[in-house]
Amino acid sequence: MKGPLRFLPLPVRKGRFDVLYASKLQRALRSAVQHADLVHTSNLFGNDTALYFAHDLATKLRKKTLFVVAEDFCDMLGWEWVRTAPSALQRWRRKRTLRSLDRAVRKRIANASLVFLHTPAAVSRYRLDASNAYAIRQPVHEREDVIAAEALKERCAALEGGEVLRIATASRMQPLKGLDMLVRAIALLRDRGVRVELMMYGGGPQQPELEQLAQRLQISDRVHFGGALAPGQELRSTLARHHLFSMPHLTTDFGRGFFDAISAGLPVLAFRSAASEDTVRDGMDGLLVPNADVESLASAIEHAHLQRTTLIEMSKGARERALRNTRCEWNRLRAMWIADLFR
Repeated sequence: MKGPLRFLPLPVRKGRFDVLYASKLQRALRSAVQHADLVHTSNLFGNDTALYFAHDLATKLRKKTLFVVAEDFCDMLGWEWVRTAPSALQRWRRKRTLRSLDRAVRKRIANASLVFLHTPAAVSRYRLDASNAYAIRQPVHEREDVIAAEALKERCAALEGGEVLRIATASRMQPLKGLDMLVRAIALLRDRGVRVELMMYGGGPQQPELEQLAQRLQISDRVHFGGALAPGQELRSTLARHHLFSMPHLTTDFGRGFFDAISAGLPVLAFRSAASEDTVRDGMDGLLVPNADVESLASAIEHAHLQRTTLIEMSKGARERALRNTRCEWNRLRAMWIADLFR
């Protein structure tokens, strides 16, 4: 095609025993790499690792290379893939595959011209393997998407007036999100005589279990399920009708929902981890509590309920952080660091 973008078709792999696939793939990638000034690669999964040929060839040809670790795939796969293996043999095989994937990433990071580490967990896992690496945040909002100061002021005034504290969460409903602990925290608060409302947005395999848990704990009048929300404006405007956002990840996986929340002026309540510590400034635009600690989760919500002035200040802090961490700003930083390679 004409223009600044050109798409290169790659050969289709015809099953595990396609002996010609590697040579066909290398032939297609070799021409592209030879004509490139910069070769961009990311961490790859399973059958896609043959694409590392492009990075390895670029390194041999002394081309500039950019390698991106786009998620904490080791922790994510360990939780969702290795842990759920149907047998001990399968678990061993998956662990071996995951170790191989990890080694492949470390090898390319070590010789890349520039490395972007897109999650805090990737920073802690791979920073020492790379000679030129930057931690990257990945918000999806712009300044115009951030809640207006007047709208936040009105919401804070309602809080000061004694409005019931409304908590929101929005994510895939899967065990690694820790959502069952959030439901249990609402039950603990009920026992303490603290009235708060929890709205859970999203969907997934764990939703029936969460609904049953709320019924069993007799808090269905306080825990509600709002269904899935479209990313972007619908999600942000819906979150803005609440006062506190919580996504208690049990792993170091990074939730973009944190940035959606702060753009709506919501402080974030999360379990303390490499991911949450990078995004949430404890006491300034959110609250962090020990991982997997339901009692601490409940106490943090109670603190937000009782200390409305503190909650309002954290709401302002969340908005201020969102204004500085926009997609445009982070794209500018990425472009600047890439341009530095050619100076």
